[in-house]
Amino acid sequence: MNEITALKAMHGRQRSLRKACLTVFVSVVFLASIVFVVFPKELPGVLMQIFMVIVMACVFGLVFLDRVSFTINKKLYKKDILHDYLFTHSIPEDIHKDIELVQELIVSRRQAAQETKRG
Repeated sequence: MNEITALKAMHGRQRSLRKACLTVFVSVVFLASIVFVVFPKELPGVLMQIFMVIVMACVFGLVFLDRVSFTINKKLYKKDILHDYLFTHSIPEDIHKDIELVQELIVSRRQAAQETKRG
């Protein structure tokens, strides 16, 4: 397996995780908003506070959606030498860039990391 096919597979998985996280976060915020409007007095205060914390975490997740999907992908993706190398030298925003450009960026980041270790 070469780097380009591995990057395509990684980015495809990250895109699917990004869509899933986006769907979950938006649906949680939507449902909690309905609960806050429809049942503000019926639910106990502790339960409302728990809902608020969950909604704040979802909004935080929406703000950092690329980083969340990258971290989940990094934790759940298969572990081998090539993928470990690619995950080590890539960043979450690479998903929005062209695969060949990402490959060049990974090579330059690796060289910069090696120069930093030497000097």
